[in-house]
Order: sequence, then C-alpha cells, then structure tokens
Amino acid sequence: MILSRKINHEDIVPCKESGFSLVELLFALLILSFGLTALVKTHSIAASTLNNSQERYHAMRIAQEFIDYALITKELISVSEKIYRNKVWYKVTQSIQHRSNNQSQITVDVNWRKSQLTLTAQIHSH
Repeated sequence: MILSRKINHEDIVPCKESGFSLVELLFALLILSFGLTALVKTHSIAASTLNNSQERYHAMRIAQEFIDYALITKELISVSEKIYRNKVWYKVTQSIQHRSNNQSQITVDVNWRKSQLTLTAQIHSH
C-alpha cells in the first residue's frame, strides 16, 4: 500500500546556502598564492646564503692550510695557484713580506666567483 501525503508548501523550509562563494574561493587562492610565493622566495634566499657560507668556509680552510704549511716548513716563498674544492675554483695567492727583527708577514688572498678573503699571519724567524 502506498501512503500518500499531500505536501504543503508552507512546511518546506528553504535551505540555507552552505559552502563558499566563487569570490571567497578566489580570494582564498590569492592569499594562498602570496604565501607560497613568499615561502619559495625565503627558501631561495636561505639556499643562497648557505651556499655562500660553505664557499667562505672552504676559502678560509684553504688560506689556513697555506699559512700552516708555511709555518711548519718555514718555506717563506710567494705562491699563486688554483684549487678546485666543493665544485668551486679558488685562486690562491700567498705573498711574503720580510720585515726587520727576523719577522715576516704571510698574506694569503683567496678569490672565488665574485668574493675574496684575506688571511695574514706574522712569523718570527730564528
């Protein structure tokens, strides 16, 4: 048996809209895209800073190695050479200045890409 009931239009409650409008979605996407763009830019800057720090670290190690070698061997000669380390070419120039009272000054310049580092040490000769 089929039950039938008459539908009274006054009993129907209009459904409230749920969800988001197209304008709200576009505005949310705009804000999200600005946030993601800022995040990518920040990541790029951080990666570049890390790379520069690593290159400076290697330049400092190279300069210190040259000074340590001169201190240990007492070979006070001027040197210029290129060293390849960590996928970067470093141009190293070591110069010696002899001073009075058995003193010498070693200066090591390390150049790479568009950067430069200079390290200086005093040596007392006997």
